[in-house]
Amino acid sequence: MPLTGALFSGVSGINTNGNAMNIIGDNIANVNTVGFKSTRAVFADLLSVQMGGAKIGTGSRLASADRIFSQGGIESTNNVTDMAIQGNGLFVLRNNEGGTFYTRAGQFNLDKRGVLVNPQGLKVQGIQLDAAGQPVSGLTDITLNNRLLIAPVATTKITLAGNFDASVATPYLPYPTDAVGTEATSNEWFSASNFSTIVTVYDSLGDAHDLTFLFRKAANDLWDYRVVTASNDVTGGTPGKLIQVSDPGAALEFNPDGTINLGGATNVTNITFNWNNGSNVPQVISGGVPGDLNIIDFNQFAAPSSVSTLSQNGVKPGTLTSISIDEKGLVTGLFSSGLSQSLYRVSLADFTNPEGLTHVGNSLFTQSSDAGEVIYGDPATGGFGTVLSSSLELSTVDLAAEFVKMVITQRGFQANSRTITVTDGLLEEIANLKR
Repeated sequence: MPLTGALFSGVSGINTNGNAMNIIGDNIANVNTVGFKSTRAVFADLLSVQMGGAKIGTGSRLASADRIFSQGGIESTNNVTDMAIQGNGLFVLRNNEGGTFYTRAGQFNLDKRGVLVNPQGLKVQGIQLDAAGQPVSGLTDITLNNRLLIAPVATTKITLAGNFDASVATPYLPYPTDAVGTEATSNEWFSASNFSTIVTVYDSLGDAHDLTFLFRKAANDLWDYRVVTASNDVTGGTPGKLIQVSDPGAALEFNPDGTINLGGATNVTNITFNWNNGSNVPQVISGGVPGDLNIIDFNQFAAPSSVSTLSQNGVKPGTLTSISIDEKGLVTGLFSSGLSQSLYRVSLADFTNPEGLTHVGNSLFTQSSDAGEVIYGDPATGGFGTVLSSSLELSTVDLAAEFVKMVITQRGFQANSRTITVTDGLLEEIANLKR
């Protein structure tokens, strides 16, 4: 091998260390890039040549630049759509043309259509869920806009509790006839009552209706009650009146100590509505002891009549107001009606060799033959990591290690430059032999 071979060995060393310095510079430049995975330079020697029975190397080359998929640190944020993966897996993104990309950078937000996207507008993929939390789609865009509605829930249960004043007298005027469908003016109903309270209930369409509970002291230990509503809300009702919707015989009997007597004359009857707005009818709240109409927690003490508990299980339709994301990637929507519902589950992807993925910039990767087949799955299952909402995975660049590599690479570059300088001196000495 002629002496000039040392020149080419030095050049190869300069090129190799120069490329290694480019990798180090790229790592340092991305020290604050969310989800960035650092790269390391892998050197390899060039093919040796046979010289006088000995094999002499001809320099070095950059064999590969390996992307290291180690776990990065986690930073907390105030944005619920920011996500980090603790463990294995990558987020799945798609562009408008259907191209699929993978990333560990979870800086996500909602675009103008309510689609969850990354800063480049690529759409985060997940599985859509029904109200029971069961999958109803394959990989699809996660859409979370404020036009998303949750269905109403018709009232089927009412709970009332409180106290009836034992010291009041029985009203002079009686209730109108005790029968479902009895209509009377407000004055006729309220003049026959000692105490009343209103409960708002919802039908199958989510329309609200006011039920008025009227309580009348019939005897020292006995209270009758009626449930009425606006007649114009009920099929066949007369506008301007209140109509009875409780079955006949509704009464509550009390013991001498003021507690409810669940036997005797106590009779919690059904409430039946036949709304005229096209909702499901009849809508029934069953009585009985126990029953869906729970009013057996009243007492009769010598204290002002009052209601201490009032609740019902119906809700109106609701629009999406906010979301939460748990460690299993479950996206739950909170609606204006007060209900919450599972909407999507964020999907993750994994590969046999994620280091073999093709890096395409913006912390994005695409599948390659070196990475192996893609495997999709749910967070926190089958070896996939957990999802941390309001968090971001930081760059895996270790600045201290990169500076040490920089020093070593710089010295390697200098040494190879020195090889060329020394070889040039030797060649100069050979050229001077003719003198």
